[in-house]
Amino acid sequence: MKENMRLICVFVAIVGSQSGCALGSKGEALSPRYFSPEQASLPAPPPAAGELELRLGQVASASHLDERISYRLSGSEVGFYDDRRWTEVPEAYLRRALERELFERRGVQRIVTGAGPNLDVELTAFEELRGEPTRARVTLIFSLRDERRSLLEKTFSLERPVPSQAGADPEQRLAATLSSALAEAVAAVGTEVVNELARAKATEAPPSP
Repeated sequence: MKENMRLICVFVAIVGSQSGCALGSKGEALSPRYFSPEQASLPAPPPAAGELELRLGQVASASHLDERISYRLSGSEVGFYDDRRWTEVPEAYLRRALERELFERRGVQRIVTGAGPNLDVELTAFEELRGEPTRARVTLIFSLRDERRSLLEKTFSLERPVPSQAGADPEQRLAATLSSALAEAVAAVGTEVVNELARAKATEAPPSP
């Protein structure tokens, strides 16, 4: 009887010890790495002629674009890296890129109050495209309007291959490629907007006597 009790106690002790180890053990803590795509710069274009004016309106991004770096497996399937994140939401990078392109590099005058042309931009893709080769994609939808009508509505999408370099950090290469693609896409939007503003201004100008 005593031997049976001793065996039962040993068994309970072993089970309790194993349970304690299982409950107390934890997986490795997730430590995300943070990246910023604000690196690329392009040569400055000539300043906008005719003192063009513009209000930068709503700058937004698709609801799935947040601090997590996203990748696309197919046309309808998107995934996220839990351990790779942007330092800010992508729309913050987009807004600063638009401000630099339009008001600093191109010299467009910013409208703060009152009537005038208004530009709204939405970022719908800022992602890695898996495949061979891996690519980076940026897609912008923008709308230029005045008080009465829409002057320009367009979607601009840009894909660039992520270069493969032996020993190079793949996340850094993706961030650098997305940075270049964003700068190129914003420059293309800037060209479209400035050209349309110039046409609208020329149309509205009174004829010379």
